[in-house]
Amino acid sequence: MGKQKDIRGVTMGSSNVAIDIPMYAGLYLQGRFTLDELVSSYIGLDGIEAGYESLRSGAVARNLITSF
Repeated sequence: MGKQKDIRGVTMGSSNVAIDIPMYAGLYLQGRFTLDELVSSYIGLDGIEAGYESLRSGAVARNLITSF
């Protein structure tokens, strides 16, 4: 028996969202999965244009929209 290979298209990676998202949330709440260090700045919807510009310029890696 040889190795079998296939090409597969996926949306949102190969995760199972119904299982993985609650698991990640639980780990975060337990302090075992740190996400806060990944956020460069917190913005509201009124600052979204400036947020996009800061991403385009490379000034920040990630903006988190905190108010809608």
